[in-house]
Amino acid sequence: MDKFFLSINNRILLPVVFLGGIVVWFFLCEAHYQSYWNATIYRVQTTDFNLLHHTLPSTLSQLIIAGRDDEVQNVLDSSFGIFGLVVTDPSGESILYKTNKVYHRKSWQSKATPEGLLAEGKKEPFDVLTDPPPLEPVWQHESPRAEAAVRDENASNAGSRVIGHLYYVRPDPPPFLEDLTGFITTDPRELSGAKRGYLFITLTTIGFSLVVILLVFLRQRMVEMRQIELNHIQRELDIRRKALEHLSAELVAQKSRKTWLEREADDSYKRALHLKQSLEKLRDSLALVNANGIERNGGETSQSIKIRPAVHPPSALLEEIEQLIPALTDNAGSLKSQATLLHDYCAILEQRQAEMKNIVENAYTKAQQIPENILDMSPR
Repeated sequence: MDKFFLSINNRILLPVVFLGGIVVWFFLCEAHYQSYWNATIYRVQTTDFNLLHHTLPSTLSQLIIAGRDDEVQNVLDSSFGIFGLVVTDPSGESILYKTNKVYHRKSWQSKATPEGLLAEGKKEPFDVLTDPPPLEPVWQHESPRAEAAVRDENASNAGSRVIGHLYYVRPDPPPFLEDLTGFITTDPRELSGAKRGYLFITLTTIGFSLVVILLVFLRQRMVEMRQIELNHIQRELDIRRKALEHLSAELVAQKSRKTWLEREADDSYKRALHLKQSLEKLRDSLALVNANGIERNGGETSQSIKIRPAVHPPSALLEEIEQLIPALTDNAGSLKSQATLLHDYCAILEQRQAEMKNIVENAYTKAQQIPENILDMSPR
């Protein structure tokens, strides 16, 4: 998912979101159009027609019988031209009265013909105007959602003279593109009806598109920051890996040196053992020579005998020096022990001197307290 956000180019993002917003906006507007014109307005007109089925036949019949054509026209024009009301003769072939007003545009006027009224009568049944006027409605709708009116079988107009038919003409909704174009070209301060819904849909789509673009930008920024952090961590890991490799190489070298030192120590130990054995042999030989010399000279000391080989090998002097080393070491040890004894003896003498000084000072102090006729024995 992060790779997808990083691969999005801003030059492509804006046109894609723009086109996607237009498509979504178009489908939402079309759904709103269907909901408004074919659902809300249709149910409102159904409610109006149900009310007119109950009241208008009786009213128009009385006005027609009374010859009040002006009032009949006023009643038909009371719909303001939103839908059509048409009165025909009993045969339905001649139009006697019809709504003359037009609301914004002509929508149902083309249906106000005998042929058009015949087709409309199948959708919305016409009422029969009689003399005397009917007192009960013949048609009624069970609910605003009802698709067609139902006939009341209990209604009876037997013996009445038919004086006309009353048709209810539903207006056709405007075409979708025409209604949408009207929203775009209409002053925003005069929006009403479906146009108000189009405005809300437009604002919602624009806001949603901006939110999508903002979220994509924020996600891209977060991914870039995370990528920078990962690169920094990777560099640190590389540095530490190199340091670890260096330490590993150093450890291998130290192990090799340790092995070499152990081998050298082993060899040195073997040489020391061999040297020790040689010195022991030399000591035994000197002791034997000294013993033989004493016996030959009648008890003279070995100090008068000086053994020197005819030819010294290169290592003879070193062997003599090595022979003197143990004696020098013993002498140094004895001198160190004697120095330690002298140090301890000096410390004891210092301690006794301090004690004698304290005794003399105490005695002098006591002597100061003796009367003058007493012999002064203090040191001078």
